Amino acid sequence: MIIGLTGNIATGKSTIMQLAAENGATTIDADKVGHAVLRMDSVKLQIRQTWGDEILDADGEVIRSALGRIVFGDAAELNKLEAITHPAIWSEIARRVTESESDVIVIESIKLLEGPMKRACDRIWVTTCSAETQIKRLLEFRNMDEADARQRVAAQSSQAEKIAQADAVFDTNGTMDETILQFNAEWTLVRALQTG
Repeated sequence: MIIGLTGNIATGKSTIMQLAAENGATTIDADKVGHAVLRMDSVKLQIRQTWGDEILDADGEVIRSALGRIVFGDAAELNKLEAITHPAIWSEIARRVTESESDVIVIESIKLLEGPMKRACDRIWVTTCSAETQIKRLLEFRNMDEADARQRVAAQSSQAEKIAQADAVFDTNGTMDETILQFNAEWTLVRALQTG
């Protein structure tokens, strides 16, 4: 069973991924795959051609923070980046799915519902929490300044649209124990669906 996990930034996707991994699922983080793709020569060349040499450091690697400042406040620039990176990201994810020996695979991606991977998923999981909780987590756990945190939260697509497409929704505004209870209930259902 392939499960697609999505939700906006700092809504608890990593927590759900960890719980799935602890229960034996293969977990694939599209963001981490994306970081690896940014190191590919073909991708770096396209990025340099699009935004110039100043987007690369002295070693020729993409300066992710500089790229983030360009794309996260401008939908047109973000679309350019996604056109460069997404085909390589989806190709690598498909390879990992094919090679997995687990009977449950969870693919985490903020853009899951907008890309081709949605069609491959048997179930869609969505994490959600309030915007203020997102900002608080970005400040605490990612050491962002408040302006950057608010920009990132504002730049994301609608949580309501994601929830409308979900088979399961995890509200992570509460305690970790409450999140674990929600996960355990969904995991029991997934296992029941697998056994028919």
